[in-house]
Amino acid sequence: MRYLLILINLFIFTELSLAQNCDFSIFGTVKDAADGKVLPGASIKLIKENQATVSEIDGHFHFYKLCPGNYTLEVSFVGYSSKMVAIDVKGKTDLTISLEPSSSLLNTVKIIGSKVNETPLQSTAKLKDRDLALTRGESLGESLKKIPGLNSIQTGPSVSKPVIHGMHSNRVLIFNSGVRLEGQQWGSEHAPEVDPFLAHEIKVVKGAASVQYGPDALGGVILIEPASLDFHNTFKGEVDFAAMSNNQMGALSAKVEGANKTHTFAWRLQSTVKQAGNAKTADYVLANTAFRELNGSLTLGYQKGHLSTELFASSFNTKLGIFTGSNIGSTTDLQEAIQRPRPDIIGERSYKIGRPYQDVQHQTIKLKSTYLFDKLGKAGLQYSFQRNIREEYSLVRAASRSGYQLQFELNTQNLDLYLEHKPIGNFTGKVGLTGMFQQNFYDGSYLIPFFDSYNTGAYFIEKWSKKRWEIEAGLRFDYKHMQAKLREVPLDNNSPIITPAFNFNQTVGTLGSSYLLKEGLKVHATIAQAWRPPAISELFIDGIVQAQAAYIIGDRNLKEESSLNLSTGISKTSGKLTGDLNFYYDFNQDYIYLQPTQELKLTTRGAYRVLRYVQVDARFYGTDAFLAYQLHDNLNISVKYSGVRAYNKANNNFLELIPADRTSATLSFKIPDLKIMKSNLLDFNVQHVAQQTRVNPNAEPLLPPAAYTLFGADFTSNIKFAKQMIGLGLSAQNLFNKSYRDYLNNFRYFNDDLGRNIIVRLNMKI
Repeated sequence: MRYLLILINLFIFTELSLAQNCDFSIFGTVKDAADGKVLPGASIKLIKENQATVSEIDGHFHFYKLCPGNYTLEVSFVGYSSKMVAIDVKGKTDLTISLEPSSSLLNTVKIIGSKVNETPLQSTAKLKDRDLALTRGESLGESLKKIPGLNSIQTGPSVSKPVIHGMHSNRVLIFNSGVRLEGQQWGSEHAPEVDPFLAHEIKVVKGAASVQYGPDALGGVILIEPASLDFHNTFKGEVDFAAMSNNQMGALSAKVEGANKTHTFAWRLQSTVKQAGNAKTADYVLANTAFRELNGSLTLGYQKGHLSTELFASSFNTKLGIFTGSNIGSTTDLQEAIQRPRPDIIGERSYKIGRPYQDVQHQTIKLKSTYLFDKLGKAGLQYSFQRNIREEYSLVRAASRSGYQLQFELNTQNLDLYLEHKPIGNFTGKVGLTGMFQQNFYDGSYLIPFFDSYNTGAYFIEKWSKKRWEIEAGLRFDYKHMQAKLREVPLDNNSPIITPAFNFNQTVGTLGSSYLLKEGLKVHATIAQAWRPPAISELFIDGIVQAQAAYIIGDRNLKEESSLNLSTGISKTSGKLTGDLNFYYDFNQDYIYLQPTQELKLTTRGAYRVLRYVQVDARFYGTDAFLAYQLHDNLNISVKYSGVRAYNKANNNFLELIPADRTSATLSFKIPDLKIMKSNLLDFNVQHVAQQTRVNPNAEPLLPPAAYTLFGADFTSNIKFAKQMIGLGLSAQNLFNKSYRDYLNNFRYFNDDLGRNIIVRLNMKI
């Protein structure tokens, strides 16, 4: 917590020291030029100042802490022509900006009211623009580690899963293009089946968000959002390329899109291909860690009058190797492997994928329609279908066994109906009904059973906004039924078949508020409930999970898990000093987690450490911090910190697999434009990860690895080549090729983490 106190003092001291003459402000209102009505949700950018905001429910907007001088505002709103406004700021400036309806949209779109916020009034973060571009080619889990409070739990170099405030898997929901992602997400070794190249923006809601997004959102929600279809451009395209030195990976992603001349129909076609070889630590190559990926998506859109319809279809396909050194022959060999400084099996540069490996396919279809009612608001209906097929090929002794050892097929259907009502005074809101039906099948060795499941839910969210205040409240009820089919003794083929059924339901609520302080600071506070029923895997799993190098055992007596989340924070988005400070506290009743043990189990497939699902009362608390300061027009420094503490209240000990404290700093230089190189930006960064000392020493066979510090650099530029602008990105990760191990890597017992990685990224728009 020492880092937190330093950051808070720095934040307060610097803010006070900057109180010079730059205390001027701009207050404005955005209106429709035709009828004079205010336009909530309009985008207002302060050009060359790197500041932006949106108009509030009453059309008002404001910028604070401005120095005297000339400024230019860019104002835009869907369905209206953008407008540039020049202002001479000499004090407090008030103005009204009127936007003209776009002539190309007059016959097709009617703007009604304001859009209900898609994210609640709690700590949120985004990856977009340059920050997102600098993650191209990386997995979703690795990409999100740039955000304070987010981390990833890894299974070797090829599998990475997002962690929010110490929670992951069934406690973090992922929405891909508006569809709740449903795969075999119960396993920390099961990476999300999404293509980050599809994203135009990635939003993260930190903390409990079950009211808006449904059960399981205890840790938070990740929203992967493609760009909206462009109904006004008959044809355009974009190509992204990424190459990495560490695993010799190449990735190519391309998309083309267009629309008809009447602006009623639009389409987009996108595809990504990746191939990577074996990854390398600072000193050796990790055997069988190659992977390949082939993805594609198609989006079709239609709009006319008040009706809008969209069809989205995607396919995700990957084959990824699992480090061979995690497969151990006996309990004695396992103990020796854990104590060994480097693995007994050293790989070589190769793209070959052998056993053990995973083969995963995920298909999604979504059909969504919305209708704008003049007096009521916007109503929406969405149906989606997902099929997830996962095959796992273990390292087996019998050479004749060429097929998979495990196959899972999960089919999920979702139906969502909602209404966003028109503003009523200062109120906006949303009410909705949700339903989900799932069927799971398996083949091969037993790990989890067949099951059917259906969920139903109903919710409402209402927000009151006036001047500087926003208050949001919501309520939700969910019911879930699950029925499994398995043998009473799963691994005994002579045991009778049983069909146990489970019913869970709970009502949760949320209350949040934010206030915009006079000096431009915004504070927020939220109290939110969340819950989730135990997953079938947590109840019934019994077997080897090769990718975790573990034998995992479930508990059929687990109950639903409940959480009460308290969070508060302060953010500053204007002036030379910007930043966020966020604090949270979670009360988790009947928290379900996979507890490491010191047990070792010998099976016909080798020796494995034993993990068990248990249930305890737990407490999580922590903080995320981000501060940025503009030292000069061309020089900027930023600091990030995240720390989380988690306790098992049953034994007053620490919970396992909680991220260690992380602190990072970045120094950014704006390099003057050259003849063919524009928007040049160079970053140097350093990240320090502390040793995780808050562990139960009796729960794991090896103490957490030592602290480590990594250095890196990023350079981006727009290069003019043959009348075409090409975006260039160069990155160096682990610049000095340091050997280290991360506590959140399931294979930390067997091998080091990745060594130096040089990345080249190119982007070209057509």
